[in-house]
Parts: sequence; structure tokens; C-alpha cells
Amino acid sequence: MAIRSTSRAPRKAARTERQRKRPPPKNLPPSLARTGLADWERMLEQMFRVLLEFAHNSGISAERASGVFAHARRAVGRSPYRLRDALDLEVMLCIAEALKAWYTEPQYLDSRGKPAPLPLSGARSVEGLIARYLPMIKARHTARWLVDTEGVLRRLPTRLLVPLSRTVSFTRHNAMTLDRIPFLLQALLSTVSYNAKAKPQGRETRCEQMLALDRFRVSELPRFHREVKKLAPLLLNQLESWAAPYLEPEHSTSRRKTARVGVEVFSYTEARAARATQRGKSS
Repeated sequence: MAIRSTSRAPRKAARTERQRKRPPPKNLPPSLARTGLADWERMLEQMFRVLLEFAHNSGISAERASGVFAHARRAVGRSPYRLRDALDLEVMLCIAEALKAWYTEPQYLDSRGKPAPLPLSGARSVEGLIARYLPMIKARHTARWLVDTEGVLRRLPTRLLVPLSRTVSFTRHNAMTLDRIPFLLQALLSTVSYNAKAKPQGRETRCEQMLALDRFRVSELPRFHREVKKLAPLLLNQLESWAAPYLEPEHSTSRRKTARVGVEVFSYTEARAARATQRGKSS
């Protein structure tokens, strides 16, 4: 995993800090240069702690989380999780495909190349666009939900509808957004595992990079997240345009093998969590 250093401290001070905190690779202690069973177990423990904290913040008690884990432990042998299991996420991806068509296909664009306002129903309508990608779901209900509840679409004074963004962004958790979380974990871990095997064999690795900025002013966090939101679509749009010639047509009869590929970009903030006190415990 590549980590970018972004310190702007004076060179001499930065060099001193690196020498103190980051010894040259050849001097790495053996405990960091290799892994054993204890390291893998520690990694899993930390992952479980992250999941349990997430469960707690989502209103799931430790007891219920233990029951869910026991069920998953019984099920994993006969039914390992795979990306195709995210069935509710597929609905979200289909909505995203409908928005993409609205932003890119000529019949849905106005004279300026912008998404044209569409009626709710009719031959060239929001219902028709949604039904094209979600034929098993009532398009009218979905369209109204996207307008009235989630704010993905906006109703103009003319009663026509326009999309507010090319990307799907829901205002609250639902079955689709929750289904996305294990999808992300599986996608990340599959890349980590793939790269660990690819590097020794000299194979091409997947992209696996991160940017960590320490000592960032809390007062400027809104600006940081706005900047990520501004830059991320540029990367994704560029990749989408580059990949277009290599996509099989929607209803292609070709026997070429295809796979789903994707890139996820998100920003995060590490809250300084206070450690639990030891009061009330006997020594």
C-alpha cells in the first residue's frame, strides 16, 4: 500500500523526525519485517473491534452482534460472501446507471449538453428511464421516492424533473447503502490479498493507495471534504471515459469474458476516541 507523505515542516526538522520515527528499511526490527500467526490474529482482533464499534454506533448491542457473528460463522463454510451477494446494492447501481444515461445519452440531453428536464411518465420520461434498468420495480414509485424522500431528483415549477447529481447520494441509510458496506470490505480485502500474491510473482498489482494528513486543523475539515468531493468526480469521470471502448454492449451476445471493475474514493476523519477508564475495577 502506498502512503503519501505531505508534511510541510522545514526540511531539517522533517528529516530529524523521519530518522527518529522511521528507521531505514534495512534496520527494521524482525517483528515488523515478517509476520506470524500472532500478527494475523491481532489484525483480526482489530477488525472485529472496528466492526463492534460500528455495530454499537448503529444501535446493535454486543449480544446481538455476537449472535450475528455466530450465524455468519456457521454460514461461511457453505456460502462465502462474494460481491454478487450484494443484491440490494445492485438496485443502487442500476439507479446510478439510469443517471449516467441521463447525463450522457443524446436523447436525454438538452441543446447545451446538460440533462434535459423530463416528465414523470411518457415515452421519454423518468419512469421509462428507470424501467429500462429496473424492470422488476415499479418505476413510478421509485421516481417519486427519489424526488420526495431522497432528493436525488428535483421537480421544477413546470413539473418536469431534473437530476441534482450524476452520482447517487442518499440522505439516510437504507437497504442499498447498508448492502454497500460489506461490498466495500470485500472489495478492499480482495485487492489486499491479490496484491500480496501478485508482488512476489511479478504480476501487475491493483491500485491500493492512501493519503494520510496528520495534524490537520479541525476547523478546516469542511473545506477538506468539499475538496475531495470536487476532485473525486474528475478522476471517476476520466476513468469512465477511458474504459468506455472496453465495455461490452448492454445486450451483447459476445462470448468474451467480462468482470466488474470499480474504484471507490472516500474521505475520513479520525476522531480522537477517549480510552475507557479503569475506575471500579479491582487491581
